[in-house]
Amino acid sequence: MIFRKATIEDVSAVAEIMAAASRRLGAAGIDQWQRGYPNRTSVERDVEDGVGMVLCEGATILAYGAVIFTGEPAYDDLTGGEWLTSGDYACVHRVCVNEIFVGMGFSKRFMQAVEAMAAERVRSIRIDTHPDNQIMQGLIRTMGYTYCGDVVIESRRLAYEKMI
Repeated sequence: MIFRKATIEDVSAVAEIMAAASRRLGAAGIDQWQRGYPNRTSVERDVEDGVGMVLCEGATILAYGAVIFTGEPAYDDLTGGEWLTSGDYACVHRVCVNEIFVGMGFSKRFMQAVEAMAAERVRSIRIDTHPDNQIMQGLIRTMGYTYCGDVVIESRRLAYEKMI
């Protein structure tokens, strides 16, 4: 398995993976990713900014996410708690798994690769998810992230942080 920066050649496949993830969330009654975001343009911007990351097996993309080291403005307005750290952090957005491989542990492997990469640059990782997205919340908690409060990104999101 390889963890690498997404390229322009990956955009179509990642956009399809995101669209399928959006459909899965909607079918589960989760009002996350249901208003046209994220989309192909989001992936193109991630690639252009150098923050899109893929976990691959050969030419097959297993998982995708954006790993951002320049901060997340919405995280400045945390309510109902406080962050574990101050200063620089990595932020993970738009995590999704190829529909063929859902439930096989690739989101965890993706996050483990993110943690290994981020540990070279920062001392913590922050991530958020929809209050109804129990699968992502389970992954985050299992990996040792601490619930720190709420942020607003489209709507209310549960915000987590992990010191690495």
